[in-house]
Amino acid sequence: MSQVGYYRYKFTPTSAGEQDIKIYINGALVATHTVIVRDFCTNYKILKYLDRSGRYRFFAFNDKWQLKNTPTTKGTIENFVTSIVDNQSSDKQIGYTNKRIISLTAGNVSSDELEKLFEIYSSPRVYLYTGSGLSDKIEDWIQVTVTGDGINRRRKEKFAKVNIDVTLPETFEISMI
Repeated sequence: MSQVGYYRYKFTPTSAGEQDIKIYINGALVATHTVIVRDFCTNYKILKYLDRSGRYRFFAFNDKWQLKNTPTTKGTIENFVTSIVDNQSSDKQIGYTNKRIISLTAGNVSSDELEKLFEIYSSPRVYLYTGSGLSDKIEDWIQVTVTGDGINRRRKEKFAKVNIDVTLPETFEISMI
């Protein structure tokens, strides 16, 4: 590191549990961070978000997710009827806009994890991983918006379930305009 500025380190853990990561600058230890790694299975959905310290955090949600489409019409135009024999309709649909929402669930989220996860609701950058699981390129992530209950501390439970709704970016549908 010979230039002044910000550096981002990416650490790929190899096993579940807590791991201490040591950060060195010019050979001197400047920080130690604890990374908590959760068990991860195939078909999980991963969200990456920027926390208030400027660090990207990753959180995996289980494979019990659902996708909901809510199409709305752009409108209709009148169809000029020349014959009632071969006319199919008096109106023609212009097209649709489609809002897609994925509902994600994470089980057994501890109080400590919830304190870090709640920053996802106010994060300016939240990404959903759409890659194959073998790469981590910029095109493997899409920027999304999230909503949820916003709870960052529970009254009693040490471990509980967290539900988050992820609104996907606009899809480009076929239309007559």
